[in-house]
Amino acid sequence: MSDSEETKEILERIADAFESFGSNLDEKYPKEAVRPGTIVRANRVDSLGVVTDAFYGELDEDNQKIIIYTILLFPKRNYLNQRRDEQYYISNEYEYEVTAYLMIKPINISELRKNLGGGIFI
Repeated sequence: MSDSEETKEILERIADAFESFGSNLDEKYPKEAVRPGTIVRANRVDSLGVVTDAFYGELDEDNQKIIIYTILLFPKRNYLNQRRDEQYYISNEYEYEVTAYLMIKPINISELRKNLGGGIFI
């Protein structure tokens, strides 16, 4: 196989991978939800984080499906108490318990995972 044929095959595989990712996201991901990578504040725990997934939960009083976001929450920084070491954690939050910062461009989840050492399964 020549270099150009090998390169073409690799590019076709990459294109197929992106198509399958996009189609799976569109089928399962709620169309009304903010996209993965959106910076949000989880109001219940008063912490910043990033959306990693969304899905439909139960119905509200108006018979509408409630969106539940899976959020990677960032550790809070307390500059007065450096010994206290908080960690990242994952939380599921109802859509009305989340404030999305839409004016900030969504971050790349894959790059975030690399920066965190790749040990978090997102």
